[in-house]
Order: sequence, then C-alpha cells, then structure tokens
Amino acid sequence: MASGPIKYKQMKNLKYLFLLAGLALGACTEQKEETVTEEVETQDSASSEVVLTKTQYANLDVTLGNAESRMMSSAITANGMVDVPPENIAKVSTVVNGKIARITHNVLPGKYVKKGSVLALATSTELLDIQQNYLESYLKNDFLKKELVRQQQLITENAGVEKSLQSAQNNLKMNEAVLAGLEAKLKLSNVDLASLQSGKIQEQFYVYSPISGYVKEVFINTGSNFSPTDVLFELISNEHLHVELQVFEKDAMYLKEGQKVMLSGAGLSGQTEGSVFLIAKVFDDQSKAIRVHVHLNDHNAREALIPGQFLTGEIQIDEHEVKALPESSLLREPDGTYILKLKSEGEEIIFEKMEVETGAVQNGWAEIITPGSFENIVTKGAQLFAGMAGEEK
Repeated sequence: MASGPIKYKQMKNLKYLFLLAGLALGACTEQKEETVTEEVETQDSASSEVVLTKTQYANLDVTLGNAESRMMSSAITANGMVDVPPENIAKVSTVVNGKIARITHNVLPGKYVKKGSVLALATSTELLDIQQNYLESYLKNDFLKKELVRQQQLITENAGVEKSLQSAQNNLKMNEAVLAGLEAKLKLSNVDLASLQSGKIQEQFYVYSPISGYVKEVFINTGSNFSPTDVLFELISNEHLHVELQVFEKDAMYLKEGQKVMLSGAGLSGQTEGSVFLIAKVFDDQSKAIRVHVHLNDHNAREALIPGQFLTGEIQIDEHEVKALPESSLLREPDGTYILKLKSEGEEIIFEKMEVETGAVQNGWAEIITPGSFENIVTKGAQLFAGMAGEEK
C-alpha cells in the first residue's frame, strides 16, 4: 500500500531535478553566447586599427598626405598591335635575274641599316646583256644624230630626198626610245652609266637599302639564284610607328580624333601616353570592330616597341574632376581595398584601417568613390601594414 505514494514522490522529485538542470544549462549557454559575442565585438573593433610604438613607426618608410582633386576620364579599353604605314615597309628585289655573290656582313634580322647601305653583291648574265645592248645603242645614237644632220643639210641644199630625212628622224627616235628603256633598267640595277658610256661593262652590281630601318627578314643565302619576282630582304622603318587598336561597335560613337590614350604592354615600363589621330570609317565584317590609329607621344616608347607587338589601350572619353589618392595609398586584400588614416599620435601611433571603393586609375592615382575628406592618409608604404590590423604592436 505504501509503495504507490513513494513512487509518485520519486517521480515528482525527478521532475524538479530535470527542471533545475535545464535552467542551469540555459544560464550557462546564455553566458557563453554573451562571452562569444563580446569576443567577436572585441575582434571586430581590433581589426580596424593598427597600433605602433614610436620606434616601430620611425623604422617604417611611410609618408602621410591628403586626398587631392584631379581630372580623370572614363575610358574605353581596347586591344591592338604596333604597326607602321605601308610606305615604311620595303621589300627589296631586283629587275633582273641573277645570283648572290655576297651578303654584307651582319645584315641579319634586327640589324639597323641606313638608306643607301649595301645589302648584297650580285652577278647577272642578263645585266651583262643589257649593258652590251645599251652601249651599242649609245654609240649608234651618235651616228644617227650625225646622219640626221647630214640629211637636213642635203634638204637645205635641194640635194636630198624628203623620204631619207624622215627615215633618219624615225631611226633616231626609235634608237633613243630603246636607249631610254635600257638606261632605266640599268639605273634600277645601280649600274654607273658614266662608266658604261666610256666602255666599261660592270660585271657585278650592288643591292642597296631603299629606306633607313631595321632588317625584318633575309630570304637569300650566298649563291642563291633570284628573279625579279623574288623578295631578297624585307625592311621596316619605325619612323612613323603607331598603334592600331580594335574598338567594338558599341563604343564607336564615343571616339574622337585627338583623344588621349594610355597604352600598356610588354616592352613598356608602365603606361605611355598617345593620342587618336585617325579613326577608320568602315567596320570589320568579322570582328565588328573599327580600327583606331594612335600616335605615341614619347619618342623613347616608340624606340622600345616592335611592329606586330600587342598592346592594350585605354581611350579617355569623358574627363571630370574626382577625389583621388596615390595608388601607393591602397592596401589591397582579398576581402576589399583599404587605406590607413592616422587616428592619434602619442606614446602609441594608431592608424585606422578604412575600407574604400575605388574608381578609375590613371597615371598612378586612384579615384576614391567613398565619401569623406581623407586627411592624414598613408600615401606611401601602405603595403607595409599588410597583416598588421588587429595586432598590438
């Protein structure tokens, strides 16, 4: 009979025990959450500052400055390559068949040659025949001139025949035409006409450079046979070197001659400035792009570039005033871009790490879109602070 009430009391006591345990566990959990929250808040607060001692700060190569107002532009980014006008490319050939006797020493791809420099020495049996024919026509021309004078005198003395005079005139004209054609061929082969007219036939002839520029290709060897259709050398002059950019159809409406272009790529130390001097009037059917020709303003940059080299250009289309800091002010990290602002200076030097939004970057300056005055900013040496935020120095 007594076992029933005792069992009930035991169960009731167990309920109280579970209730007390639950309250205790809840209190512990709440206290733990508060502790974790406080730790997170402390960490967040610490991660926005960098604390240095005076000695540490003195050992850092850091410069402070303020944001400045600068003129910057919106830009169209386009790719292209270094090019030269057609008149600055020379493909050297001859007007006669022949054989290469010798190539001038060091005439190799990349070699600079001046206009009129000897590229090669050649022989040609065809050229020997032309010289012989020229010499014969040259000597014959003197005879025909004298014959014409004689016929004119006979007509004057009423002793000549009109038909003979006309024949003498025609013979002289025909010979002079042949002589002029042969003379033109000989000049193209660089034969000394004065020497030939004295009876000296030239056994060899020189191949000269028609322009000043760099040797791009050499297509012959010593002993090579060639014809007038063969290209012996290809030369390129950098005198009017430019960059040809490909701008897509959607951006064509913003293009104007004279716009500033910032160019970058292999062979250039950073960016170099150029300007748009010609915009094509026809789109490429395949790429749907328009060609934009850019002149480089820096002579040294032109000397450093090679025709065919790929470059990227930023065409400036809309100049406006912005707030900007030097690129060296920016601390770029995986989670964002930051700057460091001097917060206080005493026994400890405290910098505030501020996240900012940047815009255009030009000539070493970055547009700061985030509102603020941005004074006492680390403008040089920001990267020295990488990883310091949240650590007490």
